[in-house]
Amino acid sequence: MNKKEAFESLRKFLADYSFHPLFLEELKSLLNKELKGKERVFFKCLATQLNYIKLFGVMVHTTDGHEKIHGFDSHYYSIHLEHSQFNVRFLVHIDDKSTPTFLCAFYERSGHRTTSYEKYTSVLKTRYNETQEVDNNEQN
Repeated sequence: MNKKEAFESLRKFLADYSFHPLFLEELKSLLNKELKGKERVFFKCLATQLNYIKLFGVMVHTTDGHEKIHGFDSHYYSIHLEHSQFNVRFLVHIDDKSTPTFLCAFYERSGHRTTSYEKYTSVLKTRYNETQEVDNNEQN
């Protein structure tokens, strides 16, 4: 799968979701580096996890090793996209209507504290609030 095909597939997968602009930059960086040559497998895994988010909403933490992020209100989740070829995390806010907002994307290396989601928790609320400000400005 070439880059153009990969980004077109990604656009289709993610068309119905809300994202912080930095999430999209982080995901693009992952596709250019750690996920290069693994796009097909990644997109298959991504499709499965997006379906779980749609089906389970705020209960997504009961599936596939996903977690509620402790120390926040009950709306922040770590979504794990794992395969023998990669280990990616998405940090997501899911509201009471089960609407996800994707906030952070990163590659998690096993046993490396510097790549765990704890490094990103300090920016979660800021990024979520920024997405809400953009949504409010677009409605006005």
